[in-house]
Amino acid sequence: MAVIRFIPVNQIDEPLPLAVGLSGGSGTGKTFSALRMARGIAREMTGEKTAPIGFVDTENRRGLHYRDAFPEMMHSDFTAVNEAGEVEGFTVGRWLEMIDAAEHAKLPAVVVDSFSHSWAGVGGVLEMHAMVLDRLVAEAEKRANGRYTIERDKFSMLAWAEVKPAYRRLVDRIIRAKTNFVICTRAKPVMQKGFGDKAVNAFKTKTRRTDVPWNPETDSDLMFEMAAMVILDPVAPGCPVHQIKMADQFKAIFDPTRPITEETGRLMAEWAKGNGDAQKQKAVMDLAREHARMGKDAFTAWWQSDEGAKCRGIVKPIIDELKALTQQADEAAANVDDNPFRDVAENAEFVEGEAP
Repeated sequence: MAVIRFIPVNQIDEPLPLAVGLSGGSGTGKTFSALRMARGIAREMTGEKTAPIGFVDTENRRGLHYRDAFPEMMHSDFTAVNEAGEVEGFTVGRWLEMIDAAEHAKLPAVVVDSFSHSWAGVGGVLEMHAMVLDRLVAEAEKRANGRYTIERDKFSMLAWAEVKPAYRRLVDRIIRAKTNFVICTRAKPVMQKGFGDKAVNAFKTKTRRTDVPWNPETDSDLMFEMAAMVILDPVAPGCPVHQIKMADQFKAIFDPTRPITEETGRLMAEWAKGNGDAQKQKAVMDLAREHARMGKDAFTAWWQSDEGAKCRGIVKPIIDELKALTQQADEAAANVDDNPFRDVAENAEFVEGEAP
C-alpha cells in the first residue's frame, strides 16, 4: 500500500515542471519561437549558457533548419517508421518512450514539433478511434444478423471511451515529466461568419471561444493542461496573439504585441523555480480588479494616484477586463433601488385595486 505524505511547502525546493503549448499555422514562427523559449528555460534551469535543448522532430527533420542558430540542439528524428522500415505510427506508447528518453538524457527543456501527429497522424488518436469504431460496428452488425440497421454514429462515444484513457495518461505524463516541454501543434483556419470586428467562428472549436479564428489540431485535454497555451497568428509571427489559457502570473510574460523570446522562457523557468515577480504581479492585478469593481470614477482616481501609476505596466495586459468591470459596476449602481420592498408594495396596491 502506497504511503501518502503531506510535506511542508518550505521543504519543497524542486522546480515545477513546465509544459507550454504553442499552436499556429504555417508562417506563424511556431518552431523558432519554441526553440527560443526552450533555450531560455534551459539556461535558467541549469545556469549554463550552452544548456542542451531536446528537439523531437516529426516534421521531416524541419528542426535542422535551425541548427546554426541553435547549436545546442539535441535532435531526434521521430517518424512513423522505425529503423527496420516498419510503420509503427505515432502511437501513445511511442510518445511515452520519447518522454522516458528525454528524462534519461537529463535534458532541461524539450521542444516537440509537432505533437499534432499524436492526434491526427498515422497511429494517432483519430486513427485509433476510427479503427475501434469499425470494430464495434462490425460486432454490432454480426449480432444484428440483418434483422435491423446499425447506425454507426451511435457507437462513436463507445469508441472514444476505449481510446481516450490512454491519450489522457500521455498528457498526464507530459505535465509530470522530469523535464520541461514546449509543445507545438498545428492549427487550421476556422470558417468565419460576419465581417471585420464583428466576425466570429461559424462553428464551435476546441478553444471554446468564438473570437479565435484558428482550431489547433489536437485535443482540448492537452490545451487546458498546459501551464500556458497560446495560438500564434500570421499577422504577427512569433507573437502570442490568441491566449487560450493564461493565468495572471503569465500575462505580463506573454505580451501579445511582442514576439516570444529567450526572456519569455527565462521568466517562465524563474516562476517554476519559485522565484521572480509573477505572484506579486498577480496580486497587483487582483488589486486593480478590486478598484475596477467600484466603478469608473473610483478606478480612475486609483489609476491616477501614485499607487495606480506604479501598477499601470503590470495591469496593462488586463486593461480591457478592467474597463468591462468598471462598466458593470456603474450599470449595477444605476439599477440599485433605494426601496427593497417596492415590488411588494406595488403588488399589494395592485391586488387591493382589483379587490371587489
